[in-house]
Amino acid sequence: MASVLTGTGDVHGPSRHAGVYRLPGGRGTDPGGAATAASALAGGPVRLWTEPVAGPVDGAVAAARRSVELNAPLGGAPARLVVLEYADGVRELVVTADPARVGRPAMDRIAASLGARGTGTPHAAPAPRDGLVAALPVPLPEPPSGPLRDGDVAAALALVLARTFGDLAPALEVLDPHGAITHRSVALPGEDDEDRPVAAHRAAAARPGTDPGGSAPGGGGLRVALLADRHRADPAPAAYRPPLDARHAVTVHLTTGDGGPPMATCWYRTGDLPGPRAATLVRQLSRVTAELLTGDQDAPLAGVDPLGPAERRRVLELGRTPRVPGPLREGTVHEQVLAVARARPEATALVDGDTTMTYGVLARQAVRTAHALRRLGVAPGDRVGVCLDRTADLVVTLLGVLTAGAAYVPLDPAYPADRLDHTVRDAGLSVVLVGTADQPGVDAATAVALDRLKELAEGQDADVPPASAGTGPGDPAYVIYTSGSTGRPKGVVVPHRNVSRLLDATEHDFGLGPDDTWSWFHSAAFDFSVWEIWGCLLTGGRLVVVPYWTCRSPEEFRELLLKERVTVLNQTPSAFSRLLELERAAHTPLAVRLVVFGGEPLDATGLTAWFDVHPEHECRVVNMFGITETTVHVTAQTVTRAEALTGARSVGRAIPGWSVRVLDGRGRLLPPGTPGEIAVAGDGVALHYLGRPELTDRRFVPDPDGEGRLYLSGDLGVLLPDGRLEHHGRLDDQVKVRGYRIELGEIRSVLLAHEAVVAAAVVLRTGGGARGGTEGGAAGGADDGDARLDAYVVLDGADPGEVRRHAAQLLPEYMMPGTLTAVDALPLTVNGKVDVARLPAPGECPSPPAATGSPAASGTPGSGDAPGEDAPRGALDEVLAVWREVFGPAVAPDDDFFHLGGNSLLALRIVRMLGARSLKAGVREVYQLRTPAALAEFAAAPATTS
Repeated sequence: MASVLTGTGDVHGPSRHAGVYRLPGGRGTDPGGAATAASALAGGPVRLWTEPVAGPVDGAVAAARRSVELNAPLGGAPARLVVLEYADGVRELVVTADPARVGRPAMDRIAASLGARGTGTPHAAPAPRDGLVAALPVPLPEPPSGPLRDGDVAAALALVLARTFGDLAPALEVLDPHGAITHRSVALPGEDDEDRPVAAHRAAAARPGTDPGGSAPGGGGLRVALLADRHRADPAPAAYRPPLDARHAVTVHLTTGDGGPPMATCWYRTGDLPGPRAATLVRQLSRVTAELLTGDQDAPLAGVDPLGPAERRRVLELGRTPRVPGPLREGTVHEQVLAVARARPEATALVDGDTTMTYGVLARQAVRTAHALRRLGVAPGDRVGVCLDRTADLVVTLLGVLTAGAAYVPLDPAYPADRLDHTVRDAGLSVVLVGTADQPGVDAATAVALDRLKELAEGQDADVPPASAGTGPGDPAYVIYTSGSTGRPKGVVVPHRNVSRLLDATEHDFGLGPDDTWSWFHSAAFDFSVWEIWGCLLTGGRLVVVPYWTCRSPEEFRELLLKERVTVLNQTPSAFSRLLELERAAHTPLAVRLVVFGGEPLDATGLTAWFDVHPEHECRVVNMFGITETTVHVTAQTVTRAEALTGARSVGRAIPGWSVRVLDGRGRLLPPGTPGEIAVAGDGVALHYLGRPELTDRRFVPDPDGEGRLYLSGDLGVLLPDGRLEHHGRLDDQVKVRGYRIELGEIRSVLLAHEAVVAAAVVLRTGGGARGGTEGGAAGGADDGDARLDAYVVLDGADPGEVRRHAAQLLPEYMMPGTLTAVDALPLTVNGKVDVARLPAPGECPSPPAATGSPAASGTPGSGDAPGEDAPRGALDEVLAVWREVFGPAVAPDDDFFHLGGNSLLALRIVRMLGARSLKAGVREVYQLRTPAALAEFAAAPATTS
C-alpha cells in the first residue's frame, strides 16, 4: 500500500530525512533527559515534544498526524523529535533530521537511546493525491549468490525507464545515503544497446556513465534518483522517508547489506508522475531486477520482458472488447441487403432529391445491374471500378457490383485524371463504370457509361441474382485507395465479413434500425461512406443522398437534414463545426438522435453549444477512431457535456470484436500510460494491400498473442488504465485534412517527380503555426479553419507555377499545397532534417490553368476572361477586399482560388464576408468561378440571370 507524506514543503527547502519508531508503552518520556541524550548524538541542541493524538495508531487521524511530523521543518536545528501518544496507548517517536549532520545511523542511535524497538509492519496511509509525495514498496528478489548490488538495481531501473518512460525524457542519477548526488549518472540503453548481452548492460550500469542526451542537470525531463543505502536499521522504523531532492520526481531508496533481505521503496511526486505509472514502474523494476539476476546473461537485452506473462494478459484484456453475445450476421453484404428487401420491399431505402426508391426497387435494379455486369464479362472475384457522382444510381451500382460477386473500387470523378489513371492500372480494372464515356483518367477501352450499363440491364431477371459460386463473406467487398508515402496510393482490400462485424459491434449499442434516416455525406472513395451506406441499408434504414454541392453549403445541408428528418448524422469534426454554427442560431432544431464523428481528431470543447440545443438524453454524440485498414471504426467514446467541458482526448474503448494495444519500436507490448504505436486486432483487420506484398508484410503482422493478425497503424496513442485509448496523431508524416488521410511524403514524391525539382518539403500549418515537418513531411493533427498544406521546392530551370501545374495533374484538390514557395536551399537541423522554424513565410505563386477532371475546374464561366474586364468596378473592389483579407494583400483579380490555398472552409469564409457586403454568392460559385473577377461579375449580375 502507498505511504503518503502530506504538506506543501515535502520536497522543497533544506534536505531532510525522517523516521517513525515504536516506543515502549505505559510511561512517558523525560523531555529534558531525552533531549540531552539526543543532542549529544546529534552534535547540536535538539528539542523534544510530546503530543497526544485523538485516535488509535492505525487510524486516519494518526496517519495524518504522522505525515505532518515527517514533513515538519527543522528551523536550523540538526534534528527534531516528537513523541506521539495515541488514544490506544501506543507511543511513537518521529525523528526528522538534516542528513548532512544526522545520518541514518545517528538517527537510529537517537531512537535507541529513547528506548525505541523494532516493529514488524510498515505503516499504511491514504491513497496519494496530486501535489503530494507518495511511496510504494518495491519487492526485490534475493540474489542467487551474494548480496544485491546497487549496480544491478541501477541496470534494471535504467532499462525500465528507457522502455516504458522514454516519452518523459528520463535521466537516472545515483545518490549517496545522505541524498547527495555522487556525480554518477547511469546511461539509459538506447535502440542500439538492445542487442548487447544482459551481462554487458549490467556491467555498464555498474560503472559511472554520462548523462543521457538532453537530461543533464537542469533539464526538463523526468529526473530519477537511485539512493543506495547499505545501512541496516536497528531498531527498524515503522516508516522511513529518505532525503528527497526537489529536482528528482522519483527517488528509489534501496537498502542492502548486513545479511538481511534487500528492500526498496519508490518515492514519487504525484504531480510529476501519475499513480498508475508509478505502480507500473514498481512492478517492472521488481520483475526486471529478477530477470537480470537470474536470466541468461548472454541473451540480448531486447529479450528482457518488463511485463511478464500475467501482466501481459492483463494489458491485452484491457484493450480487448468481446463480441456482443448472440447470433452474428451471416452472408455477404449484398445478400443481407437483399434479405432486407424481401422482408420490407415497400420500405424506403433511398432518397435523392425528388427520387425515392424502395428496398424492393433497389434490390431489383441491383440484380439487373449484376446481370448486366456479367454480360460485360465481370466474373465473381473480379474488381470493378465505379467512377460516378454521389447519387442514388451510385448506390444501385455498388450493390449491383457486389451482387455480381465482384468487389467495387470507388473512384471519385473529382480526382485528377492522372490519379484516376494510376488507380485503374494499379487495381487491374478491365471495367470502370463512369457517368460519361469521356471521363478524364479512364481509358475508353475500360470505361462503361452508366447509360450503357442501364441498357444492358433492361429486360434482365430482377428476381434471381446471377450465380456467384465461391463468393462468400471472406471474399473482398471493396478496395479503397489511401495516400501512400512513396507517391503511389495503396489499395486496401476489405472483405464482406468485416462490414458485417462492424454492424454486429454497433447496431445494438447505437440502436440502429428501420426507424432511422441516415445522411450520406462523404465520397464513396472515403471509407466513412462504407459506414454511411451499408450501416444504413444493412439495418433497414432510410439513406438520404447529400449532393456534392450541398455538402459544400452548410445552409443547404442543414435544410436537407431538416426536411428529411435525418436521425443519424456522420461527420468529420471540420464539417460539423460549420453546421453547428447554423444549428445554434436556428429556431427549429434538427431531428438528429445520433452524431458519429470520424475521419479526424475531435476537439470536444466546441460541443457545449450542441448540447445546449440537443441535450444528451435526446441526442447521443459518439467520437470514433478508425482506419481504412481496420474497416472504418476501431473505438467508440460517447461524448457528454462533461467531456466537452474538460476537453477529454479519449477516443474510447475498442468496439466489440476489435482490440487495441500500444507497441514500442520493436513491436513489444507497452503498459497503460506509455505512448507508442497503436496496433489493432480482431474482426476489422483488412485482408491486405492490393499488389503490395512487402508493404502488407510490414503492416499486417501475425498476432503473437492470438490466432489472427495485427495491423500496425503508424498512429501514436496511449492506452489508459481503464482500457480507453487516447490518439495522439501520427508517428510518421501522415496528417488528416478535412477528414482525408494524407501522406505528406506522397505530395513530396509528386513534387520531386518534376525534373526541375531538386529538393522538396511539405508542411501542415494551422492557425497556430506549423504542426511540424521534416524533409519527408510533417506530423500533424486535426484540421481547422486555417489548416493548409505549404510546399517548398528547390528548383533548377523551372518556375513554381510550372511545378504546381504538374502537381495538379496528379493530386486531388484536398492534397494540393495551398502555397508553393521556391527557396535556394532547405534549412536543416543539426540532425539533417528540415528545420521548419527557419522556412520562409509562404510566397506568392503564379496561378496556372485549372487542372482537368475536377468539378471545380469544369464549367467555370468567366474564368477565361481578362481580369476584371466584365465585372463592375465596385463589385470587383468589394470581392478583392474580401479575398485579400483571407489570402493576403497581393491578391490580383485573376488569381485562382485553389492556387492561393483555398479549401472548403475558406470558401465558406469568403461567402459569409461577401454576404456581409450584400454580395450574394455561394460556395459553388467560389469553386466554379475561382477568381475575384469572375465572382464579382456573378455577384453583380441581376438575380434572374444567376
